[in-house]
Formats: sequence, structure tokens, C-alpha cells
Amino acid sequence: MKLLERKDAQIGIKKSNEELLGSNIRLREMEKQVIKRLNEARLNYDPEKVKALKDFEQFVADLNGKKSKLLQELTAYNKLIEERKEIYYGLVERQDEVEEKLYQVKEANKKLDLREAFVVDLERRIREKQLSGN
Repeated sequence: MKLLERKDAQIGIKKSNEELLGSNIRLREMEKQVIKRLNEARLNYDPEKVKALKDFEQFVADLNGKKSKLLQELTAYNKLIEERKEIYYGLVERQDEVEEKLYQVKEANKKLDLREAFVVDLERRIREKQLSGN
């Protein structure tokens, strides 16, 4: 799984916000038109129009209730995503720390192996000198 870069994520968020703003503006314009028509319809008291008006008002109320519930779910999901991101980023950070320590241990082992080889070679040379000198 490839993580988005911060810049790409911010561009995506900005784009979705702009789309939401555009749709909100269109919806508000449509709402103004509908309210204007409803106000005109109220002046005419035909039973069919009054029933249609009540049905529409109920439909709008139901729609707003559903929208509210879905927005609450969206907010909850976004909160969970943010919490998971923090956990994931913490794990990535810890993994980097562990890999760094592992690298340091490997390097220390290499140095110890070189030192041990040097000491063994030095001891061998000393023994050879002692044997050749006797």
C-alpha cells in the first residue's frame, strides 16, 4: 500500500472541498427557487396543491434527517480514519527506529569481527616470533 504524499492529500482535500462548495451553492439556488414556488403555491389553496405541498415538506424533512444521519456517520468515519492514521504513523516511526538500531548492531558486530580478526592475527604473529626466536 502506497501512502499519499502530504501535498497530494492536501490537493485532494482542497478539490473535494471545492466540489462540495459548488454543490452547496447549486443546492441553495435550487432551494430558493423551490421556496419561491412554495410561497406562490400557498397563495392558491387548491386541495391537490396543498396535499402536494405537505408531501413535499415531509419529503424535505425526511431528506434532511437522512442527510444529518449520514453526515454524523461520515464524521465518525473520518475520526476513526484519523485515529488509525496516527496509530499507523506511530508504527512506521517505531519500525524506522528498530531498523536503525538493527543497523547499528550490525555495524558494531562488523567492528567487533574486525577487532577479533586483528587480535587473532596479532597473537599468531607473536607466537611465530616467539617460536622463531627460541
